[in-house]
Amino acid sequence: MDLSSTPLPLRCLSPLARLGLEVRLAATLLLGLLVAIAVVKAAVQNRALRSLGFLGLLAPYAVWYWHSMALYSRPGPWGPRWLQVVVARFFVTLMNICGARLIQLKPPPPPWERDRQCMVVWHPHGAYTTMALMHCGLQTVTGTPLQWYAGVAPVLFRLPLFREALLLLNARSVVSSSLEGLARAGCTIAVQPGGIQEQLQSDSSREIALFPQRLGFVRLAMRHGLPLLPVYIFGENQAYSTFGSLGRAVAAWSFRLCGAPIVMVAGHWGLPWIVPKATDIHVCWGRPVQVGPPNAAPTDEQVSQVFASYQTELCRLFDEHKAECLPADVAARGLEVRMHASRMHSSPRKP
Repeated sequence: MDLSSTPLPLRCLSPLARLGLEVRLAATLLLGLLVAIAVVKAAVQNRALRSLGFLGLLAPYAVWYWHSMALYSRPGPWGPRWLQVVVARFFVTLMNICGARLIQLKPPPPPWERDRQCMVVWHPHGAYTTMALMHCGLQTVTGTPLQWYAGVAPVLFRLPLFREALLLLNARSVVSSSLEGLARAGCTIAVQPGGIQEQLQSDSSREIALFPQRLGFVRLAMRHGLPLLPVYIFGENQAYSTFGSLGRAVAAWSFRLCGAPIVMVAGHWGLPWIVPKATDIHVCWGRPVQVGPPNAAPTDEQVSQVFASYQTELCRLFDEHKAECLPADVAARGLEVRMHASRMHSSPRKP
């Protein structure tokens, strides 16, 4: 299903149309800079605003911040629907301004039951999972093609204001207790099995899918009898240029040092920032992989059988769309599927 309101792919745009995209982005950034300068200038000139106003806003937010921790595992939407849609459309608009535009959305092919609870498994992680958040946030809020609750790194909920945006877009903590609670409540959950390990291997010149050896996401799905529904976001890796082995080494070093990977990227205009390049984004869903009835304690053999079926479907999905959705050289390399042995932690540790 192609989106009727989506723009033409970049390769179909004239030079004048491409120039228009660049001018629009530059104008938006300039406007934002002018607003920021005006706010800072007003704060500097007005001591009352600096002292009383800032503290007056900070105090109630601090109370809210510490008393809202339980929301990270909340089953069901948070906030009014109109606000969810506004925030989601705001992020989509930002991506459209940058030129990272959703070209097509292909829902799961039959047989697929829209209202059945399942586990969405999305690929790839990419450098910063930007497209999965910015474009797919609107899809989960509007239920296109279904509503899900994505598990994200708990550290992201420490960021003021961004945490509220995540909650509005149905993001929840990826810790096991949170996902178990969501599954028990009947919610469709979404996971990115490669996690930080895959982020550390992010490369704009190749497509890779990493999986933990214990296959915890498969075990979780089997415990609750949830079909595995793969979705591949083509263009996620191409939203930024990476720096090959050097970039991966820096990302691994930053993770060991501070507990969070800092992936070296070049975004729009070749600058080292997270404003993405002009990129065509394709969100393609696969067929559900059945896991059988709920199994409280699946054996390793049973888990391996389900994962083999999932891997087959993921590769079929990738191969079906790679030529259309990826640069020719990246598509020719195919999808590399690997297992990783180590478990990544959210705090620094020695190598």
